[in-house]
Amino acid sequence: MSRSYVTIPAITLRDDERKPRYTGRKLVLINRASNSSQVISHARKHSLRLAAVSDFSKAKTGDYLNEAFRQADGIYFDRLKVAVINESAEPLLKPALSSGKQKQPHFLFTEQERYVYAIASRRRASADYTDNAAASWGIHAMNILGSPLKGKNIPVAVLDTGADTTHPDLHPRIRRKKTFVSGQQVTDLNGHGSHCAGLAAGNQHATRGFRYGVAPLASLLIGKVLNNQGEGTDANILAGIEWALDNKCRVVSLSLGSETYEGETWSRIYESVAAECLKQNCLIIAAAGNESARAEKLISPVAHPANCPSIMAVGALTANLGIAEFSCGGINPDGGQIDIAAPGVNIWSAWKNKGYRRESGTSAATPMVAGLAALLLEAEPTLTAPALWMKLVQTAKRLNLPATDVGAGLAFIRS
Repeated sequence: MSRSYVTIPAITLRDDERKPRYTGRKLVLINRASNSSQVISHARKHSLRLAAVSDFSKAKTGDYLNEAFRQADGIYFDRLKVAVINESAEPLLKPALSSGKQKQPHFLFTEQERYVYAIASRRRASADYTDNAAASWGIHAMNILGSPLKGKNIPVAVLDTGADTTHPDLHPRIRRKKTFVSGQQVTDLNGHGSHCAGLAAGNQHATRGFRYGVAPLASLLIGKVLNNQGEGTDANILAGIEWALDNKCRVVSLSLGSETYEGETWSRIYESVAAECLKQNCLIIAAAGNESARAEKLISPVAHPANCPSIMAVGALTANLGIAEFSCGGINPDGGQIDIAAPGVNIWSAWKNKGYRRESGTSAATPMVAGLAALLLEAEPTLTAPALWMKLVQTAKRLNLPATDVGAGLAFIRS
């Protein structure tokens, strides 16, 4: 049978257009008891050609994912035990799943692959806590200056639109970088990724000595999983997570996602991936999303993939420690809770072209929690990922706000 292999195209959206949710490809959860050769062999029996991502891992450009899709019916992430199958090969996937009645089925179930987007910034006014000559208001609110810890040598992956790798506040901290986007280098032409990287582990302002990065001595791993328009797919994100695990990252920061609807549950495949990351001592921290309009009494549910139980979902706070009006909430009864909150309104950080900018959103709150995780790991390097999660929750500053909005409270370091 002749099959065509196509690249999922970039999307250009007008502001009034609703973002598409699904790419047409399928995610497949693989049995963790199955080794790579068994998975490839099982697929081949059903005329499915799978390309192992590990075979392309030394590629220096992001074209290797599309190359894998062109050469085969899908790609396989052995460490994560997930495959992504081309839409044209879906007829071959069904018998491969239905033949799983043997004692050890290799293919367990499927989900639709999603488009994933940088969590869009929202700009709002600020109050109470304020920036001063020493640090941003977020650094003050989290008591970062009250601790001598700076996250020294803790590997933190920021998976986003890349970063400005020449930025004086970021360049000294970047240990590794890799693009998973076809035709684009790691260099951030969007700004979103640079802002997130600066909050997690940026140094203080190069000339003014103004502190805005939570863990300025952490080791940054920059993975470009979203293009310069802030768009990507689950395949890009999964490739970035597997790369982070390969590089023994202790923390992964995801300021990205896709909108979920009321009553919608989490992705079982991402939950499996996140649970495996916890087992491998890597904590994924993700933005809850900015789809709410609380002034209009509209609270939207936590976005994908932050709504997975094994991913720490971060809400955004205003400078008076109220819940940001755009921040999503834990309204779905079947998962999707907020675990913790952090400063997310008018947050100063690095930007593209060696610049700086204030942004608002759960996208800003998330890397601040990732940076705090690095501080805690510097203090206690033997903490497991589940213990790190517990430590973040236990040390959070309690707020007089619903747990469905802020979880355990404000991410905070005790002096």
